[in-house]
Amino acid sequence: MIHHVVSWTLREDLDRAESTERIRTLLTDLIGTVGSIRSLEVVENVAYPGKNQDVAVVATFDDLAGLDEYQVHPQHQAAAAEIRGLVTGRAAIDWEG
Repeated sequence: MIHHVVSWTLREDLDRAESTERIRTLLTDLIGTVGSIRSLEVVENVAYPGKNQDVAVVATFDDLAGLDEYQVHPQHQAAAAEIRGLVTGRAAIDWEG
């Protein structure tokens, strides 16, 4: 199982709730579209604002090939492009377990 986490810092000049909801919609709409997704959840930070990033996606895939399928899928690419306009910072980690 591959675990995939990406977190973002939201742009301060945009509405936080609207940006979070848009990211949630963009990514959860991929469930059922990208067949390799086993689970996917978008979560919002609730502690230490200003120190922690604001929102994250937590997803799982059977293997690296499934993660690769997700990464290059055209709908994921479109979602990622829109998300880049809502955020100022990004961090990611992928691990097997």
